[in-house]
Amino acid sequence: MFKQLTILFFLVILQFKGFAQYYSDSTTLAQEKLSKQFIAATDYADAAINSIAALNGLIKKENYRNKISSYNNPTSSDMGFNLQLEIQTALKPLLDKVKNVSPNKFMDVVGSLVGNQNNGVAKNIIPAIGIFNTLTSLVGNLTVTEKKISKNDLDSFMLSISKYFGQFEKLNRINQQFDISIDKLDLRLQELQVDLKDYLLDLISAYNATVQRNNLKQKNIEELFLKYLDKTAIETTIANAFADENNNKQPYFPGDAIKTAKDITSTIQKIFVEYQKIYTANYNDIKNILQESKLLGKNINTKQVDNSLDELQGLYNDSKNADILNLRSNTLAERLKTLVNTEKPKK
Repeated sequence: MFKQLTILFFLVILQFKGFAQYYSDSTTLAQEKLSKQFIAATDYADAAINSIAALNGLIKKENYRNKISSYNNPTSSDMGFNLQLEIQTALKPLLDKVKNVSPNKFMDVVGSLVGNQNNGVAKNIIPAIGIFNTLTSLVGNLTVTEKKISKNDLDSFMLSISKYFGQFEKLNRINQQFDISIDKLDLRLQELQVDLKDYLLDLISAYNATVQRNNLKQKNIEELFLKYLDKTAIETTIANAFADENNNKQPYFPGDAIKTAKDITSTIQKIFVEYQKIYTANYNDIKNILQESKLLGKNINTKQVDNSLDELQGLYNDSKNADILNLRSNTLAERLKTLVNTEKPKK
């Protein structure tokens, strides 16, 4: 009887040890999986921060935007002609006939209206239609007060300058639409940054119960990442939590973390595609306007137009190719794949 009890006792001990070992192994596996998930999520967040920063730089490409705005400067010759000089040339035959008006004063008024850089009145973007109508009104009044200036003189003047104003009006319309489209992209990018910040806050709150989420909301994305998503600190915090049997707030991996990462990646890709479409459309529109300028007359400086086209193409290619973003997009995709794989069971 004693022998049977002894055997039974040893069997119970062995079962208990086996259960304890199984529990210990399961806990270790759970801890390792959780650590891998957080490390993968942190690596992904790092790539997402870099991609969004690169995309933000591309959207606000100052060199390209400044150049296309400069074409609207009436004292510039980038389009193969100087609007202010063309107006002065067209006005000269009329002003040669005046008696009651000072030609110099009239020319000064027109110069101020169009935008004379030397007098500090220049504008990067001119409201072409408004200026054309005002200029037409001034010359129309001149025709009424000066008997030697005929209606044919007025018609000739308007016909001469209208083609140049037409180019500026096209530029105005195209650049305004471009700015509106870029501003919309910038707004979407700001919303994406909010989503990324929430993603970081979810990760931090899930692995570190001692951190209050509300206390972190005022911090920016870079500060959150550098201060609270250090890989070594994450692993240590998780290990300590599993080792503490009295810890009632065990770390966990957010259930929607992978879906959120997928959504962020998809949005980055969509914004980049839209960015390329906007820049391509704007580039083609401005290129067409510059090429049209060659057809305005013999006085057009076609060599200057060609130089402007070459410069525009160089700036456009710099924005379009965006090698740095393509590289970071590939990194982002790879890290998302690694994160997704942490959920898949081992075969």
